[in-house]
Amino acid sequence: MATLKDIAKSLNLSVSTVSRSLNDHPSISQKTKDLVNAEIKRVNYSPNSIAKSLSENKSYTITLFVDIDDEQSYQNPFFYEIMHGIEKFVYLNEYNLVIANMKTKIRKQSVLEWLINSKRTDGLILPSAVVDDELVNILNQKKIPFVSIGEPKISKTDVNWVDVDNYRGAYEATDYLVNHSGNQVAFVGFSEDKLFSQKRLNGYLDAMKNNLLKLDNELIIKCDHTKEAGYHAVKQLLKDVSHVDAILCGDDNLCVGAIKAIKEMDMKIPKDITLISFDNEYIAKLSYPEISTINVDMYALGYQSAKLLFDQIDQNILKKQNVLIDTKMVLRETTY
Repeated sequence: MATLKDIAKSLNLSVSTVSRSLNDHPSISQKTKDLVNAEIKRVNYSPNSIAKSLSENKSYTITLFVDIDDEQSYQNPFFYEIMHGIEKFVYLNEYNLVIANMKTKIRKQSVLEWLINSKRTDGLILPSAVVDDELVNILNQKKIPFVSIGEPKISKTDVNWVDVDNYRGAYEATDYLVNHSGNQVAFVGFSEDKLFSQKRLNGYLDAMKNNLLKLDNELIIKCDHTKEAGYHAVKQLLKDVSHVDAILCGDDNLCVGAIKAIKEMDMKIPKDITLISFDNEYIAKLSYPEISTINVDMYALGYQSAKLLFDQIDQNILKKQNVLIDTKMVLRETTY
């Protein structure tokens, strides 16, 4: 039976070029794809993934870990955008993507131990919330390639991670609000235990400082990222602070609650107060008024996470890499 090597040799191409042609990779020209497809038909090539994995001592499987009890993440459309990005890159590299619940036990072992000991996976993609020093030590000792989705809040620096540029997004939004709405800009939705939230707070603080504005702790509001939390937090803010020109919201769910509170206080948006939020373009467009946002590309976050993982698996890149995904400010009806 013909192999990829045979096809590559007959066409004077590399095995990787043939492989990418089979997966319709955009980097391969249509002319090359046509040549590969014609040769495959001529030699009646049929891939045997089991034999391939045994001969090369690989599982050809990537594992995405999730916490099945984290219902909020499953309800967030971002989860599926991230997963779509991961699956796209995994597919283009002829691997399978498996989703595993971190709390599963298999033969009295954790699913992580079982996957490693039975060599059922070639690499792991993990949510930053589960990445700690102990886990990093285990994976490094076992030489298991892994990538964190989000910058992990740990002491170790030898971790590959991909995250949104939360600092830059918050800085850009705050700077815009200061220069178009006024000096009294509040940041609503700060979470002390979330590193991404701390990055956003730092961006907010630096933008205020660089605009020569006094930092007022009354304008920094801690609350959950829910509609109800946003409603109560902003209603209390507007009662406690004599004047607020603008609000940077932690996400769009929170911002929808903020809009409700502002309307109940007989204030007009954006005439009396302007808002910019983070994250979900879908909710932002459905809201009335439509919400100005700092958009984040979750598909790119997933795609780049998988790419970083394959840098370790296929190219054996040992140097730790960190990638920040750019944000984009989209102005709608909650700003001028």
